[in-house]
Amino acid sequence: MDNWLMIKTHGDPLGTLRKLIRTVWSQLNLDGMLVPIDTSVDISTKPRIIKKPSQLEEVNPFKPLMSINAAKLIPELINSYPDSYLGALLRPCEMRALVEMIKRNKFSMDKLLTISIDCLGTFPADEFIWRAGRKGATEDLTKETLQFARQGGIMAYRYRSACQLCVSPNAHGADLNIGILGLPIRQYILIATKDSAVDNRLSLESIADGPAESSLITQREKLLAKLEERRTRTRNRVTQGIADILPANIETLIDHLGECGDCQKCLDTCPICSIDFPQRSEDNRYQTSDIMRWMVSCAGCGMCEQACPQHQPLSIIFGHIQRQLSEEYEYIPGTSPDQPLPLMV
Repeated sequence: MDNWLMIKTHGDPLGTLRKLIRTVWSQLNLDGMLVPIDTSVDISTKPRIIKKPSQLEEVNPFKPLMSINAAKLIPELINSYPDSYLGALLRPCEMRALVEMIKRNKFSMDKLLTISIDCLGTFPADEFIWRAGRKGATEDLTKETLQFARQGGIMAYRYRSACQLCVSPNAHGADLNIGILGLPIRQYILIATKDSAVDNRLSLESIADGPAESSLITQREKLLAKLEERRTRTRNRVTQGIADILPANIETLIDHLGECGDCQKCLDTCPICSIDFPQRSEDNRYQTSDIMRWMVSCAGCGMCEQACPQHQPLSIIFGHIQRQLSEEYEYIPGTSPDQPLPLMV
């Protein structure tokens, strides 16, 4: 069990989070941070690097919209600022993708502080635009979303498919993890580091209001278990509903990809493929080992489905194959950078 600490939010969870990140920035003397910024309805906005703590007032990690997996941006970010100490604010699926990318590229994380926050889910772009327009501002939609943190989110059946199927919405594996699911976040949020070394650097005890009450930890764990059960049922129901189009195995999936011709938008948008792009053989068929290596590392972010011009249910299709490989190789993607990656050449 993580050594969770609690922070009182005094009715303002978003403001408390911004203050927490500002304190961490100051303590570690960061040079910049990759963050989800934008309180507008612009659906094309990507996370970007900020250089001043004052810009944290624009940060909104609870905005229920995801236009890109931010992990895809990190290798270039590290290369662009080789002498800088940076931070990155990531969703759980982005953190999982980053872990899988590290195993392939071996880029240094020595000067990168990762922060992950429990995810409340995200809407498809058109649903987000409609809801934000109805509310009048993204900030108001965020506030509405946060009201349901204790229940695990609002209107879950309207989320993107990937979010409806995600059984790991909890912050885990980052240098600093922030818990909100299942909690009365107008009163408290939880924070924990991945190890004692990071804890010593951050001096969390000086930031927090004390050790987390056992009841808060239990509330969060119970909700996470409930969400996993609920989303597993959703996945099973959807799987049964489209069983006739699901690929039986990896070779069938490769045939399916071949039918897409030269379209590779699902690969182009995937953070894993940005590091380890599947190659084709002389017969123009994707190599089995490359597709297996891609699928076994799937972080479940759903960016592939979002980019597909044919609107294929790729979250369930790729997730189906990922689970096959996960069982075969006893491998759970995103668990730890130290966990050996199967199928590496």
